[in-house]
Amino acid sequence: MFIRLTALAMVLLANTCNQKAVKEEIGSLQGKRWSLTTLNGAPQEKSPIWLEFDTTARRFNGNAGCNKVSGQYDVDGGQVTFGKVISTRMACIDQAANERETAFLKMLTDRTYNVKFEDQQLQFRDSGRVAMSFTGFKKAAQ
Repeated sequence: MFIRLTALAMVLLANTCNQKAVKEEIGSLQGKRWSLTTLNGAPQEKSPIWLEFDTTARRFNGNAGCNKVSGQYDVDGGQVTFGKVISTRMACIDQAANERETAFLKMLTDRTYNVKFEDQQLQFRDSGRVAMSFTGFKKAAQ
Protein backbone atom coordinates (compact mmCIF):
# COMPACT_ATOMS: atom_id res chain seq x y z
CA MET A 1 0.00 0.00 0.00
CA PHE A 2 2.82 2.41 0.89
CA ILE A 3 4.52 1.74 -2.45
CA ARG A 4 1.31 2.48 -4.36
CA LEU A 5 0.76 5.75 -2.49
CA THR A 6 4.37 6.77 -3.06
CA ALA A 7 4.08 5.98 -6.78
CA LEU A 8 0.82 7.95 -7.03
CA ALA A 9 2.38 10.93 -5.25
CA MET A 10 5.37 10.86 -7.62
CA VAL A 11 3.09 10.77 -10.68
CA LEU A 12 1.02 13.71 -9.38
CA LEU A 13 4.16 15.70 -8.56
CA ALA A 14 5.66 15.04 -11.99
CA ASN A 15 2.41 16.08 -13.67
CA THR A 16 2.28 19.31 -11.65
CA CYS A 17 5.89 20.14 -12.53
CA ASN A 18 5.23 19.37 -16.20
CA GLN A 19 2.18 21.69 -16.27
CA LYS A 20 4.26 24.48 -14.72
CA ALA A 21 7.00 23.95 -17.32
CA VAL A 22 4.45 24.03 -20.15
CA LYS A 23 2.95 27.29 -18.80
CA GLU A 24 6.43 28.83 -18.65
CA GLU A 25 7.11 27.68 -22.20
CA ILE A 26 3.77 29.07 -23.42
CA GLY A 27 4.81 32.37 -21.86
CA SER A 28 7.91 32.31 -24.06
CA LEU A 29 5.68 32.60 -27.13
CA GLN A 30 5.58 36.36 -26.62
CA GLY A 31 8.34 38.63 -27.86
CA LYS A 32 9.20 36.42 -30.83
CA ARG A 33 8.22 36.21 -34.43
CA TRP A 34 7.50 32.56 -35.23
CA SER A 35 8.32 31.72 -38.85
CA LEU A 36 6.69 28.66 -40.41
CA THR A 37 9.18 25.89 -41.21
CA THR A 38 6.87 22.91 -41.91
CA LEU A 39 3.20 22.57 -42.81
CA ASN A 40 1.64 19.10 -42.78
CA GLY A 41 5.13 17.56 -42.93
CA ALA A 42 6.20 19.60 -45.97
CA PRO A 43 9.24 21.88 -45.48
CA GLN A 44 8.49 25.57 -46.02
CA GLU A 45 11.77 27.11 -47.13
CA LYS A 46 11.83 30.90 -47.06
CA SER A 47 8.16 30.95 -46.13
CA PRO A 48 6.55 34.39 -45.76
CA ILE A 49 4.21 32.90 -43.12
CA TRP A 50 4.77 33.99 -39.52
CA LEU A 51 2.87 34.50 -36.25
CA GLU A 52 3.33 36.63 -33.13
CA PHE A 53 1.53 35.93 -29.86
CA ASP A 54 0.23 38.29 -27.17
CA THR A 55 0.07 36.02 -24.12
CA THR A 56 -1.76 38.62 -22.01
CA ALA A 57 -4.63 39.22 -24.45
CA ARG A 58 -4.50 35.63 -25.78
CA ARG A 59 -4.38 36.94 -29.35
CA PHE A 60 -2.10 36.29 -32.28
CA ASN A 61 -1.36 38.16 -35.48
CA GLY A 62 0.89 37.61 -38.43
CA ASN A 63 1.13 36.96 -42.12
CA ALA A 64 -0.50 33.95 -43.79
CA GLY A 65 1.59 34.35 -46.94
CA CYS A 66 -0.28 36.97 -48.92
CA ASN A 67 -2.63 38.29 -46.27
CA LYS A 68 -2.47 39.56 -42.72
CA VAL A 69 -4.01 37.21 -40.16
CA SER A 70 -5.13 37.49 -36.53
CA GLY A 71 -7.31 35.73 -34.02
CA GLN A 72 -7.68 34.36 -30.53
CA TYR A 73 -6.09 31.40 -28.82
CA ASP A 74 -6.41 29.71 -25.46
CA VAL A 75 -3.97 27.58 -23.48
CA ASP A 76 -5.03 24.63 -21.34
CA GLY A 77 -2.19 22.54 -19.98
CA GLY A 78 -0.03 21.51 -22.91
CA GLN A 79 -2.65 22.35 -25.51
CA VAL A 80 -3.35 25.45 -27.57
CA THR A 81 -6.77 26.04 -29.11
CA PHE A 82 -7.08 28.57 -31.90
CA GLY A 83 -10.43 30.34 -32.17
CA LYS A 84 -11.90 32.27 -35.04
CA VAL A 85 -9.29 33.53 -37.45
CA ILE A 86 -9.67 36.69 -39.51
CA SER A 87 -7.57 37.74 -42.46
CA THR A 88 -7.45 40.23 -45.25
CA ARG A 89 -8.67 38.79 -48.55
CA MET A 90 -6.15 39.64 -51.28
CA ALA A 91 -5.47 36.93 -53.84
CA CYS A 92 -1.94 35.61 -54.12
CA ILE A 93 -0.32 36.03 -57.53
CA ASP A 94 1.11 32.52 -57.39
CA GLN A 95 -1.38 29.59 -57.29
CA ALA A 96 0.92 27.51 -55.03
CA ALA A 97 1.11 30.40 -52.54
CA ASN A 98 -2.70 30.65 -52.64
CA GLU A 99 -3.02 26.94 -51.83
CA ARG A 100 -0.43 27.13 -49.04
CA GLU A 101 -2.19 30.10 -47.44
CA THR A 102 -5.58 28.37 -47.63
CA ALA A 103 -4.15 25.24 -45.98
CA PHE A 104 -2.46 27.31 -43.26
CA LEU A 105 -5.65 29.24 -42.44
CA LYS A 106 -7.63 25.98 -42.23
CA MET A 107 -5.06 24.62 -39.78
CA LEU A 108 -5.55 27.62 -37.48
CA THR A 109 -9.33 27.96 -37.51
CA ASP A 110 -11.07 26.29 -34.54
CA ARG A 111 -8.28 23.75 -33.98
CA THR A 112 -6.60 22.36 -30.86
CA TYR A 113 -2.99 21.19 -30.86
CA ASN A 114 -0.57 19.73 -28.38
CA VAL A 115 2.39 22.08 -28.07
CA LYS A 116 6.03 21.06 -27.97
CA PHE A 117 9.00 23.39 -27.55
CA GLU A 118 12.55 22.41 -28.48
CA ASP A 119 15.26 25.06 -28.49
CA GLN A 120 13.86 27.80 -30.76
CA GLN A 121 11.36 25.40 -32.34
CA LEU A 122 7.62 25.47 -31.70
CA GLN A 123 5.59 22.48 -32.81
CA PHE A 124 1.83 22.12 -33.01
CA ARG A 125 1.02 18.40 -32.91
CA ASP A 126 -2.19 16.65 -33.85
CA SER A 127 -2.67 12.93 -33.14
CA GLY A 128 1.08 12.53 -32.53
CA ARG A 129 2.20 14.07 -35.82
CA VAL A 130 3.67 17.52 -36.35
CA ALA A 131 0.97 19.57 -38.08
CA MET A 132 3.00 22.81 -38.12
CA SER A 133 6.40 23.84 -36.86
CA PHE A 134 7.89 27.29 -36.43
CA THR A 135 11.26 28.79 -35.61
CA GLY A 136 11.27 31.74 -33.18
CA PHE A 137 13.27 34.91 -33.65
CA LYS A 138 13.44 37.81 -31.21
CA LYS A 139 11.47 40.78 -32.46
CA ALA A 140 13.40 43.96 -33.08
CA ALA A 141 12.74 46.81 -30.64
CA GLN A 142 10.06 49.14 -31.94
